[in-house]
Amino acid sequence: MQQLYNEKLKNKKLEDEILKLKNISKNQLNELNILRNKFINLQNENNYLKQRLTIENKTNQIIKLNQMNIKEINNLKQLIIQKDKEIDKLKSSKNKVYMDDIMVINFFTKDQNLKCGISCLAEDTFAEVEEKLYKKFDEFRNTNNILLFKGTKILRFKKVRENNIQDGDTIQIVKPE
Repeated sequence: MQQLYNEKLKNKKLEDEILKLKNISKNQLNELNILRNKFINLQNENNYLKQRLTIENKTNQIIKLNQMNIKEINNLKQLIIQKDKEIDKLKSSKNKVYMDDIMVINFFTKDQNLKCGISCLAEDTFAEVEEKLYKKFDEFRNTNNILLFKGTKILRFKKVRENNIQDGDTIQIVKPE
């Protein structure tokens, strides 16, 4: 009987132990579920943060590109300002030439080897006009030519208008012999 009693007692202890282990197992299962949910939440949060990081990186790239574009725009603005100043300077310069200011002086030789019109301005020195002529007819450059207007020798370093030469006038080139 004692043995039966001992066996019952053992059995009772084992049942208590089984019950205790079942409770522990339930607790661990609950804990496991809680941990699993936390893991899922952390995975979701991690994915969200990865997406945010990707967006931030793209935003930073866009910001850098915008900054580069702004620098380029500012450089171009400075260039435009500089070019506008150059244009204004050219527009306001006193060297404006109007079509009506351009005149043509005709040159000829007695032997008719040369007949040519040279365009110039009344404000040009006659030496500048003569240089234009010699650029076209280089063979006349190597002689000490005399240039006559209405029988009078032209003063080379005076302006065209100071030599009383008008548009369409004719100048004779006399080659020394």
